[in-house]
Amino acid sequence: MTPAQPSSSALRFLLPSVRDIIFTFLFWSVLAGSLSNRPLADADIGWHIRTGEQILATHSLPRTDPFSSTMQGQPWFAWEWLYDILLGILHQACGLNGVVWLCALLVAAIFALLLSQLVKRGTGLPLAIVLMLLAEAAATIHLYARPHIVSWLFSLLWFVALDRWERCEHASPPRWMPWFFPASMLLWVNLHGGWLFGMALLGIYTFAAFVESARAQDAFAAIRAAHRARAMAAAWVASAVATLVNPFGGRLHAHIYLYLGDRYLMNRIDEFKSPDFHGWAQRCFAVILVLVLIAFASNRKKLRLSHLLIVLLAAYAGFYSSRNLPVSSMLLVLVAGPILWESFASLADKPGAWQWVRNGTARISQFSDRMGAQEMEIRGHLWPVVSVAVAFAICLQGGWLGSRQLIHARFDPQRVPVAAVTFLQKEFQGKQPSTEPVFSTDAWGGYLIYRMYPERKVVVDDRHDLYGSGRIRQYLILTQAEPGWQSVLEEWQIRTALLPAGSTLANLLRELPRDWRVTYEDKVAVVFERR
Repeated sequence: MTPAQPSSSALRFLLPSVRDIIFTFLFWSVLAGSLSNRPLADADIGWHIRTGEQILATHSLPRTDPFSSTMQGQPWFAWEWLYDILLGILHQACGLNGVVWLCALLVAAIFALLLSQLVKRGTGLPLAIVLMLLAEAAATIHLYARPHIVSWLFSLLWFVALDRWERCEHASPPRWMPWFFPASMLLWVNLHGGWLFGMALLGIYTFAAFVESARAQDAFAAIRAAHRARAMAAAWVASAVATLVNPFGGRLHAHIYLYLGDRYLMNRIDEFKSPDFHGWAQRCFAVILVLVLIAFASNRKKLRLSHLLIVLLAAYAGFYSSRNLPVSSMLLVLVAGPILWESFASLADKPGAWQWVRNGTARISQFSDRMGAQEMEIRGHLWPVVSVAVAFAICLQGGWLGSRQLIHARFDPQRVPVAAVTFLQKEFQGKQPSTEPVFSTDAWGGYLIYRMYPERKVVVDDRHDLYGSGRIRQYLILTQAEPGWQSVLEEWQIRTALLPAGSTLANLLRELPRDWRVTYEDKVAVVFERR
């Protein structure tokens, strides 16, 4: 071995790659930087944390609702129980810093993997970075520390594995590949309900393989495609069976079907509504769609059926619900990236193009090829590992590094009723504490569960699948002051209400001073007590 070889190996291990730099930047941005206000922007995470802690304390899954006064004792499907346990462990060890640490780790890993796959699939490094940033910007619409982030990761992994399987035209796929899908489904189905999207991806590639076997001109190609189609179909069946390996069995499937099929809920829950393209995240998704159209228009001959179906699925999912924008954006850039780069690079040899365009394109392509090759040679990933480990050690110390607090994850007091809940907790100091349920908005319910459970329950929160369209209809009648709102107040026996300052219901209760009194008020929330 020459002296230069160890040195080269050491450099490949020690030098950070572009992927390492992006991972580290994204990780710290979500944990303690410009994106740190996003993970806890949705108070939903509060009941996930308490569910995980309850499972750890009782060593059993809750089968009935423990948090709500209106649904207490009713059947509840805590289908994200495995992720909730992770949250419970991290929260007990590090508080909210640990919860955001996990979110930052997953987000950074997902988009570093996305960049890596773009480059491996033939997208030039400059374009790959741009597409990755567009997908990341689109994902900020739903960048919360909730279990759905796991579905981003699994959807990406399943697409990569399926695309690699399809590309094995002249060789057998790795032996592990058919088993990857049912094995990973055992985890996915217990982490988040997004496994339905994975089944759709596998179904698309299976269908495309059957079509390819029927249309192939070459007999050997038809045989290989038919063999792949049967293997994929078997993987789909095995994965479908794996979805039954959950604490609720087949009842989970029926519950999810009834939930997603409830048009009243789907039309009124914000994250299930179609995106409003006035926001930056939605605009980035629109840009990605335009780039996909350009890619298809520039190179229609090499478009595979599976990719066309993936684009149709991703576009439909993105237009149908804003919560689908992150996964849809990642799949779209993975399909469009290589096609766009190939079309760009072909300008260097296009006879009709201007000379300066051909020369510039050739130089950019050569630079990108060198950078891409160098990028793939660096595989140590030392610095991301060190960053994650150091950040976790800091989280264990309460976010402090010496005399400076670097990490301070918290719910934004300008968006959630932090001070109002503190008032309710201190209101009965020295007296018998109140156990009256607290009515608030569904968006704040998770935060109240996080702060006040088990001393006080909520009347309603954002577990809409638990409450169903009947309860949510009553909730909207009450909060929007529709005819019959006072009847809902009486039926639910509400005696304490914590409402957004200036909300319709808060203004109405102010007009009933004989029945309700204001006990606390600030710019965010107002607390009413029944006289």
